[in-house]
Amino acid sequence: MKTKTGVQFRKTIKTTHAFERLKYCPKCRSYSVSWDTECPFCEKTVTLLPIRAVSAATTRRNVQISFLWIGLFVCLAAIFADTTTNLILACSGGVLFFVLFWLMQKRYGSYEQNVHFEQFINTEQENIKNALYQHLEDIDADVKAKKYKDAYEKIREVGYFIDSDLVKILKVKYLNHFVLRKDMELELDTLIPSDYNHHFIAYLHEVLKVQPWLVKQAVLDYVISNKSYILQESNGTQILGQVAGASLRVRAHVEHYQDFIIEFIEYLPKERLIRLAKMVSAHQDGQWAKLYEATKKQVDQHYSFDPELKGLL
Repeated sequence: MKTKTGVQFRKTIKTTHAFERLKYCPKCRSYSVSWDTECPFCEKTVTLLPIRAVSAATTRRNVQISFLWIGLFVCLAAIFADTTTNLILACSGGVLFFVLFWLMQKRYGSYEQNVHFEQFINTEQENIKNALYQHLEDIDADVKAKKYKDAYEKIREVGYFIDSDLVKILKVKYLNHFVLRKDMELELDTLIPSDYNHHFIAYLHEVLKVQPWLVKQAVLDYVISNKSYILQESNGTQILGQVAGASLRVRAHVEHYQDFIIEFIEYLPKERLIRLAKMVSAHQDGQWAKLYEATKKQVDQHYSFDPELKGLL
């Protein structure tokens, strides 16, 4: 059994869009999702720029060019004006164009920045993809050096952009090296692989101990569809009982997954059985009748003299 270590993860930065996590290196023109402010790929120290700032600079340059074009047309109109009246009209029209364009920028400038940002991202997709794969190579080097904390924090950032089983399983494998705690910023449903995976189940088992509220519908569906594989694990029935217990946190889950709860009701921890007894006591008939009978049977067989359960059903 491998020894797990206690760690404190870096807090993830919340962004509206995933691409806002990217930073740009003006030296090598590559992208990084690292928390460092210096480029991890350049030999020389280069300060990384937020990708929004790079896109905003492009937008600002386009606006400046537009102002220059307006100024050029005004100058040409003034040069070719053959009368004083035409010169006044040219200058007045130029001032009017400048004012109108400035007002439009003030009102619609943010919209234009967003459009340019999307266009910028689309044109840079290949470069971004290459940078992410470079990060994966860097992560592999961390793993070989047994720097699992650094490896996880890096692949956590990569995971915002690459939604694949490879990234999910790597994240889970690295997380399985650590002692999980209630105060950690953990994830679960975003790590669900497309097929059964032993590493994910091992991680799920640990999450159930510290953050059972992370068990959502997607996790329940995955567990039920892979129930036969989980039962082959040495602690499979215990895990399934814990998952069934975690499902009791949401009333809708109790209604939807009654058969699963009934199947593993004997493996429910006592505090979960108490919660279930309280829930079904108010729904003895109708859709909950079968679950009520199973709960009552479990209580009568194993907790008939327990003061905490006595009188609940």
